[in-house]
Amino acid sequence: MARYLAILEIKGETCGSLIANPQDRKAATAPLFKAIGAEVEHYWFGVGSNTLYIVTSMPEDNDTDLEALTMLVCASGIVQSMNMVKLLTSEEAVSAMEKAAELSYTPPGG
Repeated sequence: MARYLAILEIKGETCGSLIANPQDRKAATAPLFKAIGAEVEHYWFGVGSNTLYIVTSMPEDNDTDLEALTMLVCASGIVQSMNMVKLLTSEEAVSAMEKAAELSYTPPGG
């Protein structure tokens, strides 16, 4: 399973709707993610910001479905932006470090 961090900057009007109609957005959002085979593990509001942080797990190679979900949320008009970041475990990051040590790169002008 792959893990992703969704970072959503919600609009002021969206905040207004949540104030007028308080609700558990994790529970409301989970079925959307489930429709693409994903599970919402964590759903956080950033303090002092209009940013949401959602951690999901889903099968590998689900990029098309993930992009479809992102397009749908953006088209809904509730967000200023939405970014999806694939997360690596510490062990996976070490593997990436080891692979980087095997590679070579010449920067521009170098």
